[in-house]
Amino acid sequence: MSANTKFGAKEVMDVTLYDMTTNKPVIYFDTLKTSSIEVTSEKVYARGGKGNSKLITWELNKEAKITIEDALLSPKSIELVTGIATKIGTQTISMRQNTVWVDSIDQGDLYPLTASSTGVISLAFLPKESATNILVYEKDDDCGTPIPMTDASLNGKDLTVAAASNKQVVVYYTCDSSSEAETYIVDSSKFSGTYKLVGDTVIRNQSTGKDESFQITIPNLKWSSNMNLGFSAEGDPSTTSFECEIMRPSNSTTLIQMVKW
Repeated sequence: MSANTKFGAKEVMDVTLYDMTTNKPVIYFDTLKTSSIEVTSEKVYARGGKGNSKLITWELNKEAKITIEDALLSPKSIELVTGIATKIGTQTISMRQNTVWVDSIDQGDLYPLTASSTGVISLAFLPKESATNILVYEKDDDCGTPIPMTDASLNGKDLTVAAASNKQVVVYYTCDSSSEAETYIVDSSKFSGTYKLVGDTVIRNQSTGKDESFQITIPNLKWSSNMNLGFSAEGDPSTTSFECEIMRPSNSTTLIQMVKW
């Protein structure tokens, strides 16, 4: 192959992160939207003479970073960002119920939650509070003045509030999640780790028009602890971006290795 052969780079990388101690894979990203590498350095100059022109230049403080944008979010990628493992187990859920639920399925706004003629309100989940500590509002006064709960009673998931008879209501209470609930915690004292990154993609040979395998290896990558989760009613689905620093390995000066094979 000629040294003058030209290639075009367009396809995103599939990325694998490896534990730097065991060299075992930690996570595999195959849903990335972009993966870009940037290398920068600073310049200092010796100046002198009339006009104080630049006479000699030195480059220093070479830095590199990689930005990875993932179209999907996984428990494993959240774990990498938070720096701690995902927790599995029962958690307390804050519930706002304004519709009828059947078998733990919300029936939607066409089925507003309505107290019976005797004031019985069928809740979706078993409340953790006592009856008098549950908050009930008329639908048209949500978050306004609670309905009096003086004589309220609770029988399983059936809440009886005499003052709510025949009224459409909104109920606020807490309940337990299932024992299989996954909890992701962003802890102020925990940070992400350092990994070896291997990225696989293809580059297109201008002469042949064919794609050829291309692999990028970053021996020492400090994964970013920054995370931006966007929730929007319009536009494309939110992506998750990670901007990571490329560090020099302890036994080499190689920041990035690129192999076309």
